[in-house]
Amino acid sequence: MPRWFPRFFLCIFFYFTSVWVVGRLANAAAYMFLKGHSLVLWQLQQEHPFGNALVVGFLAGMVPLETWLAASGLIDRRITVFLRRLRPDRLKPWICVFLSPLILLAVLSWTIDWFDMNGRHSSVLQTTAPYPMSVFFEGFLSSNCSDLADWRGDMWGDRYVFRCTTHVQLISAWVLALGYSLVPIVFRRVLPLFSNDHPEPANKQPDENLPESTMTENTDSK
Repeated sequence: MPRWFPRFFLCIFFYFTSVWVVGRLANAAAYMFLKGHSLVLWQLQQEHPFGNALVVGFLAGMVPLETWLAASGLIDRRITVFLRRLRPDRLKPWICVFLSPLILLAVLSWTIDWFDMNGRHSSVLQTTAPYPMSVFFEGFLSSNCSDLADWRGDMWGDRYVFRCTTHVQLISAWVLALGYSLVPIVFRRVLPLFSNDHPEPANKQPDENLPESTMTENTDSK
């Protein structure tokens, strides 16, 4: 049981470090494209924060353990042996579970604000809710915080920009962890499809018997 504690903390450390490095590289690449008068990558990052978080998390999850082993070897070789023995990469699929309180907090906060807004606008004479449930899910997954005329402004009031930005960041943080956790699962499913190793048939004779059988055939023919 005590062995899980260092493995857990190392996995969390590697996660945040990998995500930070890959995120900085992605922003630098978008900035370079922007300097080259190409707005495509920059617009994708700004307009689709959830998709950007998923891609960055997936790329961060592809950073192998050997990278950290090489970096730790520059400090002390014993750290490399310690990391290889712990194998913190095994906990990658659990990162999104460890950070699941983020998405739970986003859902809980959104639900409370939603029913509070409906309660303010509902009346005895109304037969339907002011906003249908389809708007509930659409608004929850919306990442546009620049439209001040949005109906969410009625829900959050003067703190619309701050609450909307916080809501998007909470979801993006969990999607980032989800992309990171998907890497081992995807590799486990996809890599066998491209493997060239095919099992030999059970009734196939070994190669060392081929010369003997050939000599036998030649003797019979004489």
